[in-house]
Parts: sequence; structure tokens; C-alpha cells
Amino acid sequence: MQFAGSHTFSAPRQILWDLLNDPEVLARITPGVDTLEQTGPGQYQAVLHIKMGPINSTFNGALQVVDSKEPESYRLLINVDGKIGQIAAEGRVRLADQGRETAVAIEGGSQLTGRLASMGQRLLSGVARMFTNQFFKALEREVSIRK
Repeated sequence: MQFAGSHTFSAPRQILWDLLNDPEVLARITPGVDTLEQTGPGQYQAVLHIKMGPINSTFNGALQVVDSKEPESYRLLINVDGKIGQIAAEGRVRLADQGRETAVAIEGGSQLTGRLASMGQRLLSGVARMFTNQFFKALEREVSIRK
């Protein structure tokens, strides 16, 4: 499953970078994330609760930030397990100045196993779009608090 999205914020790039690298902020703004605890530099343990259609499950696993180039980009590697399957995902976050604004783009893909994989690409793509939109709206709220 592939996902992508972008949003332009009325804030300097450094503010967005700081927000996108704060585990407490990420736990608040990322749909499905119950907890996100830093275990080392660029290493996190996460508990996710995914509720979509007939699926209502908790996943536990690790997130790792790699190839970090402050304040421009990083890659995020995600591996979580739940009763209904596993999710292995890789995403890229990019920030770019656009005058006084900052464009944030995310893109990536995931491999699913178990009942998650059997749900079908069309349903999961719609959920990914919905989660991406919710993420950017929540990040917009965080930016407005920081200004």
C-alpha cells in the first residue's frame, strides 16, 4: 500500500522540524498512535490502535528515524505486530521553504500481513488518505499553538 500527502504551513521550517521530531507531539497528532516512547537516538517504541471497518486491533512495535538531515528530511521505518497481522512501513518526510511558509510532504509504502492484507487495496488506500488528512490538520493545530 502506498501513501502520500502534502500541506503548506504558515510557519518557519525549523518550527515544523521541531514539531515533527517531538515524540509527544507526534503521539498527539498521528492517528492511531496511543503511545510513542523514545528508547534511544532515533529509536522509539510505539503502541498503535487501528480501528477501520471490521478491524479493531492494537499493534506494538518499533519506529526508527534514519537519514535525518535537519531541517530538510528524514526516513521513518516502522515495524509493528498485532493479533491480526504485521505492518512494515517506510516513509519519507520532507520540508521545504516556500517564502514565509513551509511545505511538508510525506510519502511511503507499507507491507501488511494477516487479516490486514486481506482487506483490499481500495479500502486501505482510503484509510491512508483519511489518516494523512487527519495528521496534517492536527499538525496545523500544533503550529498555531507554537506561533
